Amino acid sequence: MAVFSKGDKVSKFETLKLLEKCRKERDDAMHREGVLREKLRLYESRMRSTEALKQKMKTLTMDNKELRKQVKALRTEIGLESSPKFNGKTTKDIINDFNDKERECCSLVEKAGKLSLTIDDLTSELANTVTSKTLLEDQVQTLQQNLKDMTNNQRRLLKLWEDKKTQREQLALPAIPQKNSLKPIIHKAIQTEMSISSSQRLPLNAFETKSIQRDNDTMSALDKHSFPAYGNGFTHC
Repeated sequence: MAVFSKGDKVSKFETLKLLEKCRKERDDAMHREGVLREKLRLYESRMRSTEALKQKMKTLTMDNKELRKQVKALRTEIGLESSPKFNGKTTKDIINDFNDKERECCSLVEKAGKLSLTIDDLTSELANTVTSKTLLEDQVQTLQQNLKDMTNNQRRLLKLWEDKKTQREQLALPAIPQKNSLKPIIHKAIQTEMSISSSQRLPLNAFETKSIQRDNDTMSALDKHSFPAYGNGFTHC
């Protein structure tokens, strides 16, 4: 009785062990199945994406062919195919050339802006120079008018000096008696030889010396008031 019960217990233990093993294998199989299903789903998704990409690639290839035909027609139309400058260049090369030209144009526009500012500065400076020139011309005109007035004044002074000199020379000469008159006309300011004694008579050249001395004094006074030569070509008369 005891032996049978012991055998029954061993059999149950083995059965439980086998059952546990089967459950583990089942779980592993289910896990592998899930992994494989996920891989299959990803593969199918990739296949669908690949098919879509293939279809898109096919469409793009057809569009590219059409674009190549249009580009070739346009190159022929605008003369690029026959131009030695663009001979052998692809559309990409031509686009790069156009981009370089665009950058060069932007640089030229920037330089033009700087030159415009420089021109504005030079224009302002030129306006200031013209204003200064106008003021200087007005000053020169005023100085010329002043010089003209001073020259006229000097001429009047010289003429007055000549007149005074002539009057002094006439007063310095001895009185000449008139032949037709009965009585000589005696000037109050002139003494004749008859009214002056021999001891008080002056030599004949006394008046000439005094006249020359007066002339020299007058010339010295005028030289002191004479006007110097000016840098603009005007001199005093």
